[in-house]
Amino acid sequence: MKVYLLFTSLAALIMFAGAAISSDMMTSNGGAVKIQSYAFGPKTMTSQPGKEIVWINNDSASHSILIDGHESPRLRKGGEYHYTFSASGEYHYQCGIHPAMKGTIIITENGSGNTSPSIPTSLKPRPVTEKSMPAMSSTSTSQPHPKAVQNDIAAGKDTVSIVDFMRFSPEVLTVTAGTEVTWNNHDGSNHIIQVGNIRSPRLRHNASFSYRFDKPGEYPYICGIHGNKMSGKIIVK
Repeated sequence: MKVYLLFTSLAALIMFAGAAISSDMMTSNGGAVKIQSYAFGPKTMTSQPGKEIVWINNDSASHSILIDGHESPRLRKGGEYHYTFSASGEYHYQCGIHPAMKGTIIITENGSGNTSPSIPTSLKPRPVTEKSMPAMSSTSTSQPHPKAVQNDIAAGKDTVSIVDFMRFSPEVLTVTAGTEVTWNNHDGSNHIIQVGNIRSPRLRHNASFSYRFDKPGEYPYICGIHGNKMSGKIIVK
């Protein structure tokens, strides 16, 4: 009987110590968001600057973390994505493959969930290598018209992100003549950039396409697959 009681007490002590260690690790790491049944859990998490947040995919389907136009690599089942938030703010994110999956990370100095509206919410996650698409040949159109160029998204060009399923962000982009604009597809669907008579190749998830706009003018464009309900404009000065 005494042996049984000693064993039970020891087991309880080990469980308590394990829980304490786990709690300390969670406090140090900032927290974990589990992806399960096509949802983020918890949907809203509060943490502090300098604390690392980890997303863990428990779904059989692949998912990605899309924040402010920047996307993580695709996470297969059991995959993880880590990011440390260095500034206070309210960070809204979604799955780059399934836009209906949304979540929020609230970063405050005391971790209380109270944020100041003046705090910026921009974020630059770890860079992700994106797939390149070959440039297409330009065709004759009425002037002014864009000129196709080789794709190079690593040089910090002006960019338009395709997010939230059938939305260009920003919808209107103003640049100077001679600027190369790159469209990055962070959407789970395929899209085609159509400017006048010029069409890009079909852009799959994480693909991109670039044009250099040499002459001033307004260049409305649409998705060649989804039509006018998915539109944007480049203004060249």
